[in-house]
Amino acid sequence: MKRFNKKVTTLLSVVGLTVASSAALAGYPEKPIKVIVPYGAGGDSDLTTRVWADAVEKELGVPVIVINKKGAGGVVGTSFVANAKNDGYTLINAGLGNMLVTPNFSKTPYDFNSFVPVLKMTAVPLGVVVAKDSPYKTFPEFIEGAKAKTLTQGSWGAASSGTILANIIADQAGYKPKYVHGNTTAESMVSVVGGHIDSAVSFPPAFGPHVKADRARLLVMNQKMDAYPGVPTFADFGIKGGFEGWSGIFAPKGVPQEVVDKLIAATDKAMKDPKVLKAYSNMGAIVNYRHGDKWISDMKETYQVMKDAAAKVKK
Repeated sequence: MKRFNKKVTTLLSVVGLTVASSAALAGYPEKPIKVIVPYGAGGDSDLTTRVWADAVEKELGVPVIVINKKGAGGVVGTSFVANAKNDGYTLINAGLGNMLVTPNFSKTPYDFNSFVPVLKMTAVPLGVVVAKDSPYKTFPEFIEGAKAKTLTQGSWGAASSGTILANIIADQAGYKPKYVHGNTTAESMVSVVGGHIDSAVSFPPAFGPHVKADRARLLVMNQKMDAYPGVPTFADFGIKGGFEGWSGIFAPKGVPQEVVDKLIAATDKAMKDPKVLKAYSNMGAIVNYRHGDKWISDMKETYQVMKDAAAKVKK
């Protein structure tokens, strides 16, 4: 009888904890949510995340605070969130670099499986940019110039997605640039227009203002965009591969599904707001809102591609 009573007591305790936990989640969120951007301010990751944060906090009813925690090509901020409490109050800006590239090409204290993918907001096509007064007016001219002498190219870390993708492009085109690593794509663009480096690989949120102000020239990009008519794509020159950055939100592993569902529900509404769509369009980001199993499956496939590519480099 004592043993039976003990089992009943234990069962009731578990039920009580489950009910209490569900009640707590029902109130999520009850305090400010922090979103860590593992790069400096002003880059595409920072800008796209801030638009999302401003939009969803209206739906969630609590402040959604974006915090820049840069260092080691995104590893510092991403590691911080990997070790954070998995209660939904600390999230990470996720992208090709910190989630799929860096863990394979560098030794990091986290990997893709350290997180729960919540949602993808936007995509941004990679481009090669030079200053307005650069002698290279077209991408073929740039290629020939880079073959004749070593040209400098801005990126955002030796093991960053920018450098990895830039290497794939350079290898296929037959040149080898000297990389100058900044903290963000925005920082690289300042160096380009200031005449400190010959070129940069960058995304529309960073190079867009400079191109539109006629301070920089976009030579080539991953895909055609109405905002940049006449700019050719890498495929036009026989360069194969997908050179797309993206911006999304991940949570630490073990976060309750109810939290993920509430973040997605808030984003569903935010992504229908014309003001949000216009904000992304103005910065040159393509809205590519995704979540769920198919998106996660696609990322796992890309993660494996990057893992295989890293294994070849390390041989």
